[in-house]
Formats: sequence, structure tokens, C-alpha cells
Amino acid sequence: MARILCDADLRDLVDIPSAVACMEEGYRADARGEIDPFPRSRYDARGVSVAVLGAAIARQGVLGLRSYLHGADGSDRGEQVVTLYSHPDMAVRAVFLGRLVGHLRTGAALAAALHLTDPGAREIGVLGTGAQARNALACIAAVQRPVRVLAWSPTAAHREEFRSWSERTLGLEVEIGASAEEVVATTSVVLLATAAEERVVAAEAVRAPTLFLSIGAYRRPELDPRLLEAAPRVWTDSVVQACGPDTWFEGGTRREKLRPLGDGVADGSVLDRSVHRIVINTGAAWEEVLLAKVLWERAEATDRGTVVDLPRDPPGATVF
Repeated sequence: MARILCDADLRDLVDIPSAVACMEEGYRADARGEIDPFPRSRYDARGVSVAVLGAAIARQGVLGLRSYLHGADGSDRGEQVVTLYSHPDMAVRAVFLGRLVGHLRTGAALAAALHLTDPGAREIGVLGTGAQARNALACIAAVQRPVRVLAWSPTAAHREEFRSWSERTLGLEVEIGASAEEVVATTSVVLLATAAEERVVAAEAVRAPTLFLSIGAYRRPELDPRLLEAAPRVWTDSVVQACGPDTWFEGGTRREKLRPLGDGVADGSVLDRSVHRIVINTGAAWEEVLLAKVLWERAEATDRGTVVDLPRDPPGATVF
């Protein structure tokens, strides 16, 4: 039996603290060497590109893939297909269609990264005020409620909408900064969730050890490359993805500076606040796989979605 699950089937199954805890366990599993990632692959289809990536987590009995399409300008519809298999018997368990899994894992992964690296942080800077920034702030507020949020984006109307949304939905007041530089200079944790096509954070703006949580840094230059050169340590949730085509680390020129975010969780070194720490969320596919497993188990328990009875014929048997 397999389940086909759309966003509408999943909405009331979402528990944000559980999703963040799921991501934290994923980082620890990665640090223990229990995750086998599949590098992101891109295929051109005459103006439309297909991106596919995935991971196997044998200890948890799952393997998964996610795929999505994007145009020549890099834009996409925000929709994706996540397929969850059981490991090692290769049975299809669930197919997720839509946006919810991807949006939830992005926010939950950033919240987990912050909780692992700086669980005492109470002041958050936010650059960007769109849907991704909202997802991330909602997940952070659910597990590590900040006492101060300072936000900025180029469009005044978007900033006001973000402030209104946060106060109405999260009960969390948001201050509006005068510039991106003010946000970076006055907060030690900076969330970048922008659509910028040029750098947002310049090296000169950083005056103290800073933790950057970035959603789009593998594809867009949100961070000044000099920050990467100056930082004694660069954290990333996927060395494989961060060193892939069109990333900051293409060609491995800075690979010696990389280490998975999960490294140091066991011995506590991940909490070292004496250096710059740049967390780059590159969309490691294990995040979707683990989250899909949790959501599939809840869908099974509550009988959500469409159940498909797949044949279990011997290999090679005809199904016509």
C-alpha cells in the first residue's frame, strides 16, 4: 500500500516542534555517518530544468527522492514531488505533491540549526520578509522564542506586512531596521531569506562573531565571499550540495573550510561562539526524507490521503 498526499491532507498533521526535533536528529544522524546523500542532479529540457536529489537513511528504514522543475531564470512554482520508499525492500510508502513538505523542512531545518548552534539566542535579525522568512521565524519561535526580532527588506509594504503577520500569527513583535547593514551589525544571529541576485551581507558589516542562517546561498550570492574566506569555520548542512555546481564552493576551492553542521554535536564544539559561524542551508535531501517519514506515519495513523494498492508481483512479471 502506498499513499498519495497533497498539502490539504497534511495541514492539520503538522507539529512544528516535532518537525524541528526531527531535523535535529537528522543532523546528529549525519554526524554519525548514518545518512547517504545523493548529489543534486540537474537536467536541461529546452528551457526547463529538472532537479533531482535524495538520500538513504538505512537505520531508519527509509530512502527518498525529491524532484522539482525550474525555468531558465531559476524561478520555479514552489511545487515538488517527494517519494518515500522503505529500505531495503524498496516498497513505495508515500508520494507527496505540493509545497508543504519543502516549506516546512526549510523552516524546521533553520530552527534546528539555530537551536543546535546557539540555543540561548534571543535576538534574531531577518533579511527578507517573504514566505521563506515567515516559515523560518514561525519554526524558530515555536522552539526558541526570541525576545527581539529586527527585520529589513527593500520594499516598505513587504516589511509592514511581515510585521503585521508576525504580531497577528505568532504574537511576536518585529522591529523594522533602517538597512541590511543595521540588522547585521546589531544582531548576532542573522537569517537570510531573500530573492536578491547580488550580495546582501558585506564583510564590512560584520563586527562580531555572527551566525548566518541562509536559505538561498547555494544559488545566489547573499554572502560576501570575503566572509567565507575570513571565517575560521563554515558550517553547512550538506557538504555534497555546498560543493556542487553553481554553489559557493564549486570546484572545492574552499572545501577545506567546510564541515557538516552535525559535526561537533556530540562533543559540544558546535557551541563554540568564539568564531564566525556561517550555516548554509543548501536543501540537503535527507531533510525532506525524514520529514516525509514522520508525516507518512501520521497519515497512516489517521488514514489521510489516497491509498493505492500497488501490485507485489515477482520481478519481471507482467502487470498488463
